[in-house]
Amino acid sequence: MANDIKVSILVPIYNVENYIGQCLESILSQTYNNIEYVFVDDCSTDKSYDVLIDTLKKNDVPESRYTIVRHKQNKGIAVSRADCIANAKGEYVQFVDSDDWVEPDMTETMVMATNHAQIDIVGCHYAKDFISGKKTFHKENYSQSCAGNMILCINYDISTVLWKLLIRRSLFSNFSITPHINIGEDYIISVKLFFYANTFAVVDKYLYHYVQYNEGKLSFQILRSITDHIRAVKEVEEFLRSKDLVTPNISRLLNLRKFNIKSNFLTKRLFDIQMYKSTFPETNKTWRQINYSRNERIKFWLAEKKLYFILRLIHK
Repeated sequence: MANDIKVSILVPIYNVENYIGQCLESILSQTYNNIEYVFVDDCSTDKSYDVLIDTLKKNDVPESRYTIVRHKQNKGIAVSRADCIANAKGEYVQFVDSDDWVEPDMTETMVMATNHAQIDIVGCHYAKDFISGKKTFHKENYSQSCAGNMILCINYDISTVLWKLLIRRSLFSNFSITPHINIGEDYIISVKLFFYANTFAVVDKYLYHYVQYNEGKLSFQILRSITDHIRAVKEVEEFLRSKDLVTPNISRLLNLRKFNIKSNFLTKRLFDIQMYKSTFPETNKTWRQINYSRNERIKFWLAEKKLYFILRLIHK
């Protein structure tokens, strides 16, 4: 196929020395040729940078094909993503997390789906890879329209991750990536990208491998994750209101998302009555709209009726 469309593969890096090798080999062996690489090392304290340099040399990648940005202090994944975009020159960008890996024809297949750069965003499906060797395959229920996908993102009816997308770079000129929200930052970005995009296509293939055995993943840091997700859904709601998009259906989806976050404070692991009471109190009855188990419904009913002493006894 023609290689006239330039793609920037963007890789934020932080303390992934045991995983980045597989990631790099997968992106450096792509069947598509017109690729540049942007790596942003967020002040890694391990040998991630050394592995990066060694792998680039081993694969004889010329310096003209890659850019490396090294932070002098840790700034977080949101800033790293923004720096990736700022240094990208391709017409399209493709994020790959540095502890994951991709199929060798991912870029080529998704570029072909742009129909000679007529499509703004292309999506694909993904697999989760477990340490046991097991893989689970996740097919996204995409909408055919960008507006439809934006709505599906609100309550995670499709995964709100950037790495399953090929994105026209110019879309990022419409907004700034919010710093210091480092879990759920791609939730905010996904909603905004689909709002500003006009055209979407899907590749019906599992092209991305989401590695589940890196225990250092930010998304595995439960309490930090919840705090950032609270901030993220607030920003998404503010953005949608600023665009006058909050219909009754979107308000319902936002409340479902909020309650999903809030409900964590009634789990045994994070049990905190005060946080449950103060987090999105407007959603206290939203559990009635969700198909929870009988025990879960009893728990939320007790919370709604403020029978917190019974909840405490249950958890003891």
